[in-house]
Amino acid sequence: METLWKVETHAHTAPISPCGRLVPEQLAEQVRMAGYDALFVTDHYTPEFFALHTGGDDYRFQLERYFAGYRAARAAGEACGLRVFPGLEVRLFDGPEDYLVFGVSPEELAELPCLAFLSLEELHAAVRSVPDGLLVQAHPFRDYLTCQDARCLDGIEVCNANPRHDSHNDRALAYAQAQDLLMTAGSDVHQVGDAGGAAMYCPPFASVREFSRLLRGGQAAWRSER
Repeated sequence: METLWKVETHAHTAPISPCGRLVPEQLAEQVRMAGYDALFVTDHYTPEFFALHTGGDDYRFQLERYFAGYRAARAAGEACGLRVFPGLEVRLFDGPEDYLVFGVSPEELAELPCLAFLSLEELHAAVRSVPDGLLVQAHPFRDYLTCQDARCLDGIEVCNANPRHDSHNDRALAYAQAQDLLMTAGSDVHQVGDAGGAAMYCPPFASVREFSRLLRGGQAAWRSER
């Protein structure tokens, strides 16, 4: 029987994500202690973070800062046996909605325009211009958010286990099923005690692109852990 990895797909580091309360080393420790094999660091990628750095060398410099949390978490993961991969949680300039991006490496991201200042249609096109890029709306049915047009999405986070929000996961699941969208689950880790709420289970993978292929190919299954 093939071994499956337990994967955390939604987690934040301090100080890159202003709402994060765990430095990268603490995040890796919390996720590993919760029994995960792999972690995607999805720090907040926002207009505020990139306001003065939207193109050229300035943007690449700011991307280096943005991925500092991921790189530190990866180093900590190597020391404790946790595989750590880069992801994004993008917020656009024209609304409060959040979008998880999978399958795009930091190097590929540097060749794209600054995502935070695109429309949703442009964001989807930019992510899909990378061969295995996927755009997933995070927790789309929280009370202050609007679930977006399925034609501009590849997937929906159908199980967000953050304990301080009601993400109405039942509605997210129903929407994903009705629109035939990919489904993800994540703990949305911000502080001590958040890890372990939800996970994806899939075969081992070596890169962000390989994970996206597993997700698109139906080889990654979501599960609530609470």
